[in-house]
Amino acid sequence: MRLRARLQRSIRAAWGALVAIDLLSRATWLAPRLATTRGALNYGAAVIALLLVLRLLAMAPRRRRVWLFAVFVSVPMAIQFAVFRAYGQFVEPTDFVAFFESPRVVLFAAWSGADRLGMIAVFVVSLATAWIMPKEKRPLRVWWIGLAGATLATAFGIGATYWRASPSLAHAQPAFLSAAVGLLPRTTIRARQGRRVVVPPAPANEPLPNIVLVVGESLAASHLTLYGYERDTTPRLQKIADRGEAIVMRDAVVVGPHTRTSVPYILTGLEGPDPDGRVFGAPTILAYAKARGYHTAFVSAQEESWGSLDALFREGADIFRTGIQFAPDVDVLKGADDLVVLEKGVLPALDTLREPFFLVVHMDGSHIPYGHHSPASHKVFVPEEGVNSIRAYDNSVRVTDEFLARTFDKLHARDPNAWMFFTSDHGQALGEGGAFFNRGYQLNVVRDPLLVFLPKDTDRAPWHALSPAQVSACDVAPTILHLMKTAPAPSAPMDCANWLDGPPVARVRVVSAYTPTYVTEPTMLVVLPDGARRVYHLGQGNVTLDDGSILPIGDRPLPDRVAARLR
Repeated sequence: MRLRARLQRSIRAAWGALVAIDLLSRATWLAPRLATTRGALNYGAAVIALLLVLRLLAMAPRRRRVWLFAVFVSVPMAIQFAVFRAYGQFVEPTDFVAFFESPRVVLFAAWSGADRLGMIAVFVVSLATAWIMPKEKRPLRVWWIGLAGATLATAFGIGATYWRASPSLAHAQPAFLSAAVGLLPRTTIRARQGRRVVVPPAPANEPLPNIVLVVGESLAASHLTLYGYERDTTPRLQKIADRGEAIVMRDAVVVGPHTRTSVPYILTGLEGPDPDGRVFGAPTILAYAKARGYHTAFVSAQEESWGSLDALFREGADIFRTGIQFAPDVDVLKGADDLVVLEKGVLPALDTLREPFFLVVHMDGSHIPYGHHSPASHKVFVPEEGVNSIRAYDNSVRVTDEFLARTFDKLHARDPNAWMFFTSDHGQALGEGGAFFNRGYQLNVVRDPLLVFLPKDTDRAPWHALSPAQVSACDVAPTILHLMKTAPAPSAPMDCANWLDGPPVARVRVVSAYTPTYVTEPTMLVVLPDGARRVYHLGQGNVTLDDGSILPIGDRPLPDRVAARLR
């Protein structure tokens, strides 16, 4: 009995050490969350799962156990530490997908941006706890193994699929295994794309306008001269706007805070939250254009196979070109150079597409590292003082300025009555509130630099009246469908406003990360008609108001239209 008690104490000691490592590495983040009932229960369930993992590992001989410990405990904890330090959240299933698709890209990005010393320290210290475990292997009865295995499978399954489990509050090791289990639901994505609503051919019997939609990358409206920025980052676009040929939407929001939570929704006219994956069954505007008899093209500076988005974006495209065709070394951080894509992809397409044509362009834009997204010829604001400095970012905006202006000039040289739209996928925090990049709902992340470039013969007055209206990037799709003189399929209605029906009335707008195209992060920003902002944390059951106060969701319930998407 004494031996048994000693062995159990050693397992519990190793378990306590691993919990302590996790608590210390995330103390500031965890403290307010563990004070809530749900947070405490979530974390308690996670550390119980960790204890079961350790007990099962104790069945192996010590030498083999150390290797198993490294694979199933130390490596996950080190990776989760690095990811949490960088992004404030743990690995998601999509990160596994990204790794399997492009391991070199992921490893390079991780090594470039991670807290390397901290990552190594967590690995070494957590691995050292393997020696606290019993020297002897500790066999278990079959029924106990079965019970422990079933309990772990249930815990990881819930953590991977049920948003109320709030994986971001879990201990690092169970959270990693939950994310791995979360790969299973993703295997259905391609099958669901195969069941997309089909748009039947409906060729027009009347002339249709040529249309171009440009989707930017990581562009913060506050850093455009068009939106009052002090630096001259958009001189060409400013001249176009001053001539009245471009309308600047002053109160626009993006659809999601990441590329994968925004671009698929821009192209389908849907808005989050989307836990059931409606986007996988909705036709894209390329599909509608194809059905109307348009010659369609999708030209991207990015490698769209990242996350299987190419399966979505190819639909309806007669011509489909991605970043790897313009630069063989593209990765998730750096696509092909925008000006190269402009010269070799966009401008030639505007020459050769037959009318009517619909062209979608996805830019390289201003993604991190910012300094890599502008050539030396466009580094106007110098010295850059670092690859991710504000000057480096502003220089990348100068590239977007040239890209859009030259695309517009080429389009109107061919057809003065063509339409062109621009929206960014999301912005960048750029130090706002101490945050950087696009992990959150800071104003610089969600405010959209949304532009409409008008045909020569269009009555501009209604569009100028639209400029201050409450709009969203997802409004672009229904507006374009109106220009194509068609409407969404009855079985696939769009969520957003058609601007040609007049300026939208005061409305509720949603920016959500709770979409299966990228993450199952159960959060969203709801912008109310009066401009008030509420960030809903569904996993934590609370809502953060503009003044920073945090209340239970029951005190500030979701608007009915938004809540209906969660049922």
